[in-house]
Amino acid sequence: MPRFLTIWLPRWPVQRRLLARPELRRVPVFVCRRERRGAMTVVSWAWADPPPTERRKSGSPARGTIPSGMSLAEAMAVLAVAHGSRACHVAEVQADDPVADREALERLARWCRRFSPTVGIEEVVAGEPECLHLDVTGTAGFFGGEEALARTAVWTLAARGLHARVAIADTPAAAWAAAHHTDIVAQAGGESSPLVVRRATAGASAPGVRLASRRRRRWVVVPRHEAARLAVLPVAALRIDESTAAAVAEVGIDTIGGVLALSSRSLASRFPPLLRRRLAEFRGHLAEPIMPPGGDALPQESQAFDFPVRASDLDERELVGLIEGLLDRCLVPLVARGVGVLALQVRLEHAARAAAPTVIDVGLFRPTASRSHLVELVRLRLARQRLPAEIDGVAVEVIAAGAVTCRQRLLFGGGVGGLESSDADAEVEMLLDRLAGRLGRAAVHEPRLVGDAQPEHAWIAAPPGSAPSAAGQDSRAREVRGRAAVGRASSRRDRARFSGARGCPLPRALPAGRRPIWMPPRPVPLVGPEGEVMAVAPDGPPVRFRLGDVLHRVVQAHGPERIETAWWRGPTVRRDYYVVETDSGERFWLFRRLRDGGWFLHGMFA
Repeated sequence: MPRFLTIWLPRWPVQRRLLARPELRRVPVFVCRRERRGAMTVVSWAWADPPPTERRKSGSPARGTIPSGMSLAEAMAVLAVAHGSRACHVAEVQADDPVADREALERLARWCRRFSPTVGIEEVVAGEPECLHLDVTGTAGFFGGEEALARTAVWTLAARGLHARVAIADTPAAAWAAAHHTDIVAQAGGESSPLVVRRATAGASAPGVRLASRRRRRWVVVPRHEAARLAVLPVAALRIDESTAAAVAEVGIDTIGGVLALSSRSLASRFPPLLRRRLAEFRGHLAEPIMPPGGDALPQESQAFDFPVRASDLDERELVGLIEGLLDRCLVPLVARGVGVLALQVRLEHAARAAAPTVIDVGLFRPTASRSHLVELVRLRLARQRLPAEIDGVAVEVIAAGAVTCRQRLLFGGGVGGLESSDADAEVEMLLDRLAGRLGRAAVHEPRLVGDAQPEHAWIAAPPGSAPSAAGQDSRAREVRGRAAVGRASSRRDRARFSGARGCPLPRALPAGRRPIWMPPRPVPLVGPEGEVMAVAPDGPPVRFRLGDVLHRVVQAHGPERIETAWWRGPTVRRDYYVVETDSGERFWLFRRLRDGGWFLHGMFA
């Protein structure tokens, strides 16, 4: 009997944006669509990482909800009632982009082929798709069973920064219903949600007290021929529209079991045809084909051996040569279309049927059509991979592709070191690819400035080359103007002052001239054996300070610049910063901690 796995990605438009800009996890994010006459309606929204106090508010059943289709003005009002007006000031509003959402979901569907070769995107009556359907009839055994496969899919996606709910059932419709109601299905099967023990926050109870809360299940497996377990689910789990759901509610039926108890004559005479179709798909009487992602199919090549080959007998050069031949055949159709490889997957099929294939993922920071560069990256990954004892075959599949930029060379050369700027950028990106292949993609990143009141937290580790483009900055500016138009923010200066006073994220990073070029990992104390500070007034700037063995005399001081953070981020930070210039011409960035009056060195200007 066939088995299907459904991966539900709640609030996919918001999740896609959080992957591109991780700093948005700390603020409410609204994805809105502009309707006629300029009205803005909410497509999806989320607050991924709210402060502890706001997290407790979000869990309160008395708080309002923001459904899809609500106007932005009403959504801001609900957000202000539930979390206070400061949440509206820092909220991020972005325009809906269903084409980009669909393309990202298609790329994710291709990536999920590691779980099953048959992957498709759900067909929706209204709205945008958020689910993937996988046929796991013969692949669950490779992962140790259906329970292990569901758990592996959830945590593998979580490692990529995606929150997913997974369910396995006899039909795609049943798996879709179970994935959207994992807690109810688990309770109907006699299972209980896992308990999460967390330490109580300050002010909630006595210090050191630990509280237990139930965490929602992320996966569930419906046993074969036990679709009756899903009878307790609401009627909306059948994927019907609002009019059909209203017609069913009029007769007093609110669960799938009540609809299943109706006769076919009653269904045909009293309800729209969509309900009968969904019931037939739920029971498995009507096939629901899984269609692969749309667009031009990305190439894949495989080579099966006549008999299993021992990995110890297979030389590395022979294996890399085989992969190079398969990769060469994959590049031929891509080069003809003017695109290059952005993500590649190499699978080594095992001789043992109960074992999952060994998957080698190769990701690039820039699309390329260079066979030698791709082969070098595969070789680096193979050096870090433990090969199986026996191999049945090798498969190479292109997971993602992008346009390859071509530029005519300058007639007389130029640039630095005899290289043009485009050639130098390509060399740097190839170096980054090789470093990621050797050390792992998570080990290669670049610091990026973000808006944060506390200087040591005003940066994040971002993938190289993922800085926001000018188009993204223009759209961000339009969104800020849109928020000002609906009256949610008075002015940019008010928002910056509000954010700096309460430790909320600033709209954008501060200019480079406002902060020193060199900053130590932690502020250096200027008291005790490290140095001493002398000031004329108790709350005034320093007159002289000693750093190590050198006594610095201050000839000019600018400040103070007070920086405070909110209490929910941990210990409250309250500092007065001064930019001081000494008699030797050096400029330092010092601050006085308001809690005890201690002085610290936090940076040096050029």
